Amino acid sequence: MKGKKNLLVIPDCHAAPEYDNDRFTALGKFIVDEQPDIIVCLGDFGDMPSLSSYDKGTKGFEGRRYKKDVDSILDAQDKLFAPIKKFNENKRKRKEKQYKPKMHMCLGNHEDRIDRAINSAPELEGAISMKDLHYEKNGWKITPFKGCLSLEGINFSHYFTSGVAGRPISSAHIGHQLVSKLHCSAVQGHSHLYNHAEQTRPDGQKIFGLSAGCFSHPHYSESWCRDTEYNWWRGVVTLNGLDGEGYYDDIHAVTQRKLLRDYT
Repeated sequence: MKGKKNLLVIPDCHAAPEYDNDRFTALGKFIVDEQPDIIVCLGDFGDMPSLSSYDKGTKGFEGRRYKKDVDSILDAQDKLFAPIKKFNENKRKRKEKQYKPKMHMCLGNHEDRIDRAINSAPELEGAISMKDLHYEKNGWKITPFKGCLSLEGINFSHYFTSGVAGRPISSAHIGHQLVSKLHCSAVQGHSHLYNHAEQTRPDGQKIFGLSAGCFSHPHYSESWCRDTEYNWWRGVVTLNGLDGEGYYDDIHAVTQRKLLRDYT
């Protein structure tokens, strides 16, 4: 069908000073090749370990600095966008149409560490800010943490909640949980797990739930996970041929390992 759009989902990247950002260069080159109409980042693009409340005061916390966190996030974005800028510069010189995808960022709990830090220590207001991350400056349209972004009949968020307590939807089969609890097509990050499920509503419309894994460095870990990282799936997901009502022609999960092999 004419006008159908392709969308790229980038799950939790967790750019952090301790790890290199080479994977972002590979992802940028992949984006140039695929040229999705829409790019959605599901949040936690940056890790912000200096503002972590989980392991503050431990030996592993020593040496963390806010500026290092921000510099790593800016470097990750520079590497991600460099192949796209190079591609567009060549197009500009030839007076051809440049590639300008619509870009959305659903903020995650790791970005929210900035606001939580300011709330806990009001004297930090004006010294640190979400603007330090240059998301909007780099062209991302922001959806607040826990907010819902609706595109092409699909709902996106860092994570969705359910129940009177408003706890994050979580399960080894999160895809099924999303469609059964939300009754709509929904895509989230947060858990770092990959899980996909589909249902058909009584009106015949197909819907799906997707937990999109993560795009963190292969050696990235967090103190809370307690050696369960082997369950994490690293990569990105393309949703091609969107029908505007919450479904697609095909879904393609591309592992980070393949991206690094093909584009570095």
